[in-house]
Amino acid sequence: MAEQPKYLQVADTLRREIAEGVFRDGQTLMTEEELRYRFKVSRQTIRQAIALLEDDGLVDRRRGSGTYVRHGPRRRQGTIHVGVVTTYITDYIFPSIVGGIEAVLNRDGAVMSLSATYNDSDIERDVLARMLDGRVDGLIVEGVRTARETPNEDLYRRLAERNIPVLFMNGYYSQMAHIPHVVMDDYGGGRIAAREVMNRGYCRPAGMFKTDDLQGRERADGFLEELKSRGVIPPEENLLCFGTEERFTLLDTPAGKKFTERLLAGGADCVVCYNDVFAASLMARLQEYGMKLPEQLGFIGFDNASVAEMVRPGLTTLGHPKEAFGSLVAEKLLRMIGGERERSVNMAWTLVERDSLPRVDRA
Repeated sequence: MAEQPKYLQVADTLRREIAEGVFRDGQTLMTEEELRYRFKVSRQTIRQAIALLEDDGLVDRRRGSGTYVRHGPRRRQGTIHVGVVTTYITDYIFPSIVGGIEAVLNRDGAVMSLSATYNDSDIERDVLARMLDGRVDGLIVEGVRTARETPNEDLYRRLAERNIPVLFMNGYYSQMAHIPHVVMDDYGGGRIAAREVMNRGYCRPAGMFKTDDLQGRERADGFLEELKSRGVIPPEENLLCFGTEERFTLLDTPAGKKFTERLLAGGADCVVCYNDVFAASLMARLQEYGMKLPEQLGFIGFDNASVAEMVRPGLTTLGHPKEAFGSLVAEKLLRMIGGERERSVNMAWTLVERDSLPRVDRA
């Protein structure tokens, strides 16, 4: 901080105080003389700092009246620059979501800067710091391991102080639930999946869920709550919970092997899977061991990714709107950049029926 020019130090202090409510909308900031005396700097330094706050859309300078606090859109020169930060870019359903975002931004003449965190908080920190130092008018962020508190809350606070709008997608951090977000109704999706398997005659369900992100935890909670409401409590052995580190090796971990062995031994009659990739991997592993699907075991996944159509049997899944999801995210952020307030949205799932979850006879 000591190495920063004085006008940047003054601007950062005032940004923080405006964000904390020390100076409220409509209130006079302070006179140039008062600010100069407070910070012990020159009048030119104060004017440079105030100019930055004007660019951030935090104050209005009125000739002969003073400088007033107000939260409006940031000043822009020409093209809108949007940062898009996702956990992955080329994998799974991410290209479709990003495609939906890009289509809207292109339509409105905005430029997109795309970064991936690979679900790593340190990489997220580097990306956010780079966005703060660069030219960005707003950010769309898919958080890292959102079932946990983020160590990068200070950077999100600095973005808020700079009046740079942030919109979370797919998940959000619990300590920042006030920031607008667009997510799927993951808790409701878990309940839908459990309801489907029970209504189709399955009575010994198993589940595998990634629980270090909000999506997986909510899907697991909904799944278990729906079963509980029907008087079904799966044994602990029928639940496989895992984290990001096991993304590529899950079925070869001790827990993954034990879960696979239980399914091969007939310990469950269906599996609800965190997403379609994990469902496809588990199906393939069980088929390698000679299990006949879906005769011996039903499956349902999440997202309706392309792999759901390619596997055999075809995977019954809950469909993610993908492009429409990305379009909504981009439209909401552009309105936020324009100074509008936006509410969070939980989007609904649609059931996509294929062969992996046929109806069975309870008898």
